[in-house]
Amino acid sequence: MHKLNRYETRVFTTWVEGRVCYTEVKNKSDIEIRDARENTEIVRKLSTTENIPILVDLRKIKSISKEARDHFSMRDRMPGVNAIAMLINSPVSKIIGNFFLGLNKPSVPTQLFTSKQKALLWLKSLD
Repeated sequence: MHKLNRYETRVFTTWVEGRVCYTEVKNKSDIEIRDARENTEIVRKLSTTENIPILVDLRKIKSISKEARDHFSMRDRMPGVNAIAMLINSPVSKIIGNFFLGLNKPSVPTQLFTSKQKALLWLKSLD
């Protein structure tokens, strides 16, 4: 579903405000490779001709497959984004975030945050 540049998928809600793309993981979502690919296409549509920073809210995530983590690391593909801030607050989201950073080593600057405001400041500082 698409409403006012806000895209809803099985596990994500994604939109752009200003020059930042936002992706929220829906409550207790299990993210699979098909979900990752679908959201990547949405981000590409929203970013039009240039890569933009993205704030990914992982606070409600349940799990993510290895294939989806590999996809989101953006190695071997055009990223569509130039930086990733991951918002975490639960033990599960923290584990997933740290695991993603430690093993997947994304191809763009990536950091974990517990504060949305600090995440946005960091993303904007890279612009």
